[in-house]
Amino acid sequence: MLPTRRQGPQTLLLTALALLIAAATIMLACGPAAQPIPEGGDTLPAMQPLPADVPSTLPPAQQEGGDSAGESGDTAPPPPPPKPTLTYPNIDDSGLHIDVVEFEEAQDAASWTFGQSDAAVEDTVVLVRILLSSNKAEVAAWLRSKGITPLYAEDADYGNLAAEVPLSLLGELSQQDGVREVSRPLPVKPGSW
Repeated sequence: MLPTRRQGPQTLLLTALALLIAAATIMLACGPAAQPIPEGGDTLPAMQPLPADVPSTLPPAQQEGGDSAGESGDTAPPPPPPKPTLTYPNIDDSGLHIDVVEFEEAQDAASWTFGQSDAAVEDTVVLVRILLSSNKAEVAAWLRSKGITPLYAEDADYGNLAAEVPLSLLGELSQQDGVREVSRPLPVKPGSW
């Protein structure tokens, strides 16, 4: 058995220690105290706002001081990026459109290069389908004036033509009056053109 006289100071010491631990726990739970910013020393530059012509990547609810949940609680997805403007909007096939634009850019570059002629760029001939809204005879005459023999569809009422056209003329062809669409032909049965 332990002597009863010493229990008073031991109890007092243990109680004080428990109070100190509880106070330290409460202080740590509250977080560190704010630190003063050193003058002229290791300061970070202030965050600058984005220029007006740079779009923000934040959702609209978080822009200009909005909260992350938004005013009504629902957030809409961002709008899709705008579609690029096509040089020749009537050339329907994107691969064909790219071929024409790349050919024209290469031709321009070759004409600017000292000592090179336009013959340095190969003018590939491609079979195309030409859908017309009107002026079938005029478009056929334009093709013949360029040395191209148009091929007619069996049913001439639809205003379809087909022709083997060099890349150098496809852009101009797509801009002829009455041309709705220029594209690569669809697979067809033999004898239908």
